[in-house]
Amino acid sequence: MKEKLLLKMEDIRKSFLGVEVLKGIHFELKSGEIVSLAGTNGAGKSTLSNVIMGIYTKDSGEMWINGKEVNFESPKDAEKCGVGMVHQEPTLVNNMKVYENIFLNNELIRKGLWLDAEKMRQESRRILDFIGFDIDPNEKVENLTLVQKEVVEIAKAMLLNPSILILDEVTAPLNLAEVEHLFQIIRDLKKKGIGIIFIGHKIKELTQISDRVVIIRDGCNAGEIDNSEGNVEERVIIHSMLGETEGWQEEYSEKKVEESREEVLLSLESFGRKGAFEDVTFDLHKGEIIGLAGLKGSGITELMFSIYGAAPGDTGVMKLENREISPRSPHQAIRLGIGMITNDRQKENIAMTQSVKDNIIITSLNEFKTRFRTLKGKKLKKVSDQYIEKLSVKTTGGSQLIQFLSGGNQQKVVVAKWMLRDMKVLLIDEPTRGVDVKAKNEIYDLLIEQKRQGKAVMVSSPEERELLNISDRILVVSHGRIRKEIRKGDPEFSEAGLMEAVHAS
Repeated sequence: MKEKLLLKMEDIRKSFLGVEVLKGIHFELKSGEIVSLAGTNGAGKSTLSNVIMGIYTKDSGEMWINGKEVNFESPKDAEKCGVGMVHQEPTLVNNMKVYENIFLNNELIRKGLWLDAEKMRQESRRILDFIGFDIDPNEKVENLTLVQKEVVEIAKAMLLNPSILILDEVTAPLNLAEVEHLFQIIRDLKKKGIGIIFIGHKIKELTQISDRVVIIRDGCNAGEIDNSEGNVEERVIIHSMLGETEGWQEEYSEKKVEESREEVLLSLESFGRKGAFEDVTFDLHKGEIIGLAGLKGSGITELMFSIYGAAPGDTGVMKLENREISPRSPHQAIRLGIGMITNDRQKENIAMTQSVKDNIIITSLNEFKTRFRTLKGKKLKKVSDQYIEKLSVKTTGGSQLIQFLSGGNQQKVVVAKWMLRDMKVLLIDEPTRGVDVKAKNEIYDLLIEQKRQGKAVMVSSPEERELLNISDRILVVSHGRIRKEIRKGDPEFSEAGLMEAVHAS
């Protein structure tokens, strides 16, 4: 089959709130070709795919599909030109049937009045046969396996007969056997002439499925790797994603502090929760920061929630200061001295309609009550003002509503809340999510200060450099298990080394 140029993009630019995310991207896709987009978190991969799909409109640049220049204003525009996409987040409705999901928002109507269920079932069967997977269109989605659900997602995208198919992290929830099954389906689609854009964080998968790998770094084209023979090594892609890595180890050393040799504060032994993680064993010392590294769906967030009592573990042992504990709620965990900053700051960590002061003292109210159970207003204000000053929170004062603070300052208020409560153990899931570079460094300093005061801190982050900046050691987590430990001083304690460990696990 002669290859046809399906998609061509030149000098594509896109900004959000004045920050340029795509900086003149060039990209091409041919029929019967699988091209992967590779880059670190925030490189611009998803933004580029969303421009192709019409979810975002480009600010400037030119895009052609099948030789015709296009300017998409919506996903419907993209679909009309033959572009389909399977999104990272699930879109299926579990209590609906397969054919109902495939035709959701594109239902066939008979005689202008009734849904034509029979025709939708027949057409769903045709699409599933084209994909090469036998699923009953009448089956409810809730009864399907993970790989079958991904196939139905692909069938939804194939409904309008796209010539271009974007697959955004479709393998994230699958095990190795399921991934290979899905890859066979993708290869079959390629043989039928469909051009496929594949986005994934598992570098090994990129080497297995791609004809070409396009590297995006900081919103720019940073190289292209030919993998038509399927023999590209993972490290080649990783080093292309990172660029020049020499000298980065020295950068980390600026924030290094002595490795903790203190007493064990928190210990887990064969700790697990069915369906989330299993056989987790490690010690967290007084005056230590442990980093947790892993891909999306690795089980890190679930592990933290279990330690915090929000979703208790069901196997193994957890000890605090050598005393066995089993918190069944966050309230119990807090009373024991375990606090947590979750990765959804506005939803779970702050009260957006309350003041900065109220957010700082919310978990410590009992410390400020008189013997008549009333609050000591003057003392509350004095203490909150002290923390606002100590953490350099940019605000007009403690009475200002927290919703008017920047993301970085909101996060500092969350840290202040737990500093005031004086936790023994602090769990932090993505400490600098959605904050700027300056605020990131300020938050790093706050966490290291907690370490110096003898607290035990556990941090997870999708950014390798962030974990290397602040951690004494890093645990690599995959499929709910700890696969590797990397300590300061180890040869692998570098951005490239950590990426290789995460993507190999």
